[in-house]
Amino acid sequence: MIQKPQGYDESWAFTGETRTLPAGCYVCVVKKAAAVEENGKNKLVVLFDIAEGEQKDFYKSQYDAARANSSDAKWRGVHKQIMNGSSLPFFKGLMTSIEKSNPGYTFPWGVQNNEKTLTGKKFGAVMGREQFQAQDGSLKWATKIIQIRSIEGLKDAETPEDKLYSDTQQARNNTPYIGGVPQHDTGFVNVPESMDEELPFN
Repeated sequence: MIQKPQGYDESWAFTGETRTLPAGCYVCVVKKAAAVEENGKNKLVVLFDIAEGEQKDFYKSQYDAARANSSDAKWRGVHKQIMNGSSLPFFKGLMTSIEKSNPGYTFPWGVQNNEKTLTGKKFGAVMGREQFQAQDGSLKWATKIIQIRSIEGLKDAETPEDKLYSDTQQARNNTPYIGGVPQHDTGFVNVPESMDEELPFN
């Protein structure tokens, strides 16, 4: 006879299928941060997780489950922010939101490895679901950070509506480009949690 394990009803089922984070407003925590240069652009790469509520440790649960089945597990809670050029106001918004969400914390500019001080810091994230086309042609969903706010600022935020693939493609086709940059670009380089661009946690 098999007894139901403690916590069985509350646990999510790992079936090999991708579990998608619901759209919503979340308090997040930085698990790791790194400053990188990609394609001539300086970017802050943040590995984050959900810090509170029903979805707490969402990405850690995914990572642990994937790691149990593969040594090549990737951390899927990834957010990239361009730090220079036209994206500077959005980078400043990210840093300001982190400082406001962590009383007493001020980012130590100009100090070697200062990005490491972001580890453990909380911030607010408005996250929405966006449909995308996988390499096999199928349509899948990814939950991405739409906007970063202070934790206090989440009180006034609303959950974004789902973006269908057709709507996303149409918006991209209608976006004016100047110098190869979409004019509504926020500088966010979001990484869909179901794509192959995830970063190793270690």
